[in-house]
Amino acid sequence: MPDLSVSIVNTNSRELLLACLASLAGTAAEIVVLDNASEDDSAAAVRDRFPDVRVIAQAERAGFGANHNTVIRATTQRYVYVLNEDTTAGDWGFEALTSYLDAHSRVAALGPRLVYPDGRLQDSAWRFPTPLVSTLSLPTLGRLGVTQSRGDAPRPVDWVMGAAVVLRREALEQVGLFDEDFFLYSEEVDLQARLHHAGWDVHYFPAVTVVHHESQFSAEIPERRINEMWRSRHLYWRKHHSPTGARVAALATGAQYAARAAMSSIARPADPGRRARMRLHAHDAWRVTGPGLRELADDWNGRVGTAPQR
Repeated sequence: MPDLSVSIVNTNSRELLLACLASLAGTAAEIVVLDNASEDDSAAAVRDRFPDVRVIAQAERAGFGANHNTVIRATTQRYVYVLNEDTTAGDWGFEALTSYLDAHSRVAALGPRLVYPDGRLQDSAWRFPTPLVSTLSLPTLGRLGVTQSRGDAPRPVDWVMGAAVVLRREALEQVGLFDEDFFLYSEEVDLQARLHHAGWDVHYFPAVTVVHHESQFSAEIPERRINEMWRSRHLYWRKHHSPTGARVAALATGAQYAARAAMSSIARPADPGRRARMRLHAHDAWRVTGPGLRELADDWNGRVGTAPQR
């Protein structure tokens, strides 16, 4: 049995979660599901259909990093596979992943190849969004020189997407777990930046492929998702760069969205929603003024906390 715990966090994505667990059935690993106060009976469904899966049913809603930290603290295996509930795989390749980590003792984070349900490659490894990288990527609107998830051989990268990443517990014990100041987005970038600063490596591992179905939980509320994304980006830049560097990175990235909004007006005149989203990105690059997903969770927690007990 691989020395591996699988950490899955779920919020009202019952069917995606059950599909994920069905694809994990029969794999040799400890599987832990933290249910983030779902209202669709996700926890009960997991207990009924997958009795071997450990369920942590949370009464209040927390963020991505905080929830996975709860699972990490509740497990002891040498490796923790942080996995989205909206993923599946024909072959999870746990032995390949852990064998690679065993053979490369300085690799603290390992990301598999991600694809969309139709088989198209999904970008899942990138350079860190430094002020320099953000500025140099402006002429191509981030299309060149940033993505690192290419090729068929394992390779060092800056950071890999948190939808599917195997973490070495020894490294986490050194640098700390996810920073819970990030509610959603950029927490995996921050963690992998801290790992790099401490001398650890991050690798992209295309020998294992995971299908990422992309949950619609936050996609249904795009304004809040965009606000939360930018709130986290600003936090990341302030944490890892000077005030001037943080402002340069934000404005250079925002300029890319402003250019996309202008191009969308010409290329996609029938898609005003896209233009509106691009404009909100450009606005948030300067300052986030609207509520995000954290406030949505806080509102829900407040309602539940004041509701009469049954």
